[in-house]
Amino acid sequence: MNKNIRILLLSLLSLSSCFLSGCYEEPDLISDITVSKGKVAQISVVWLGPTRLITANTSVITGQTVDASANTLFNIEYTTLVPVKEFRVYWAATATGAQTLVATIPAGTQQYDANLRNYVIKVPVKAQETKKTTRVFFAEIVTDNGLVSAQKSAILTTNP
Repeated sequence: MNKNIRILLLSLLSLSSCFLSGCYEEPDLISDITVSKGKVAQISVVWLGPTRLITANTSVITGQTVDASANTLFNIEYTTLVPVKEFRVYWAATATGAQTLVATIPAGTQQYDANLRNYVIKVPVKAQETKKTTRVFFAEIVTDNGLVSAQKSAILTTNP
């Protein structure tokens, strides 16, 4: 009889704890500290030159060495779920230096690359006039909702 009472009491306690815990609402910590403003385009990679070159381990070679004052292409490979408003290209003397706007390109000139399964836009840029120097080119994408992507960069070096 004592054994039956103990089993009954344990059963009631476990059932009551299940019912009482069902009323407790866990706080959603993520939604309390974040506010979503919408989706933004993602730049996969940028590279300089007319063709996309890769290393033996399939990494993209982003930089390029050209003659001083030579023309080349700055390629932006990206993916997006929202419409793009414009592309911005900047240059700076160093990766952390002050950036100068080189070009603002409206959406519509990008092309879908079926091999890469991403969009690619080619922006003509000109190398610096000084020999044996480097210049860092940066890309960012502005979407129709006004959000700006994270910047990606590539280094252009001039021959001696």
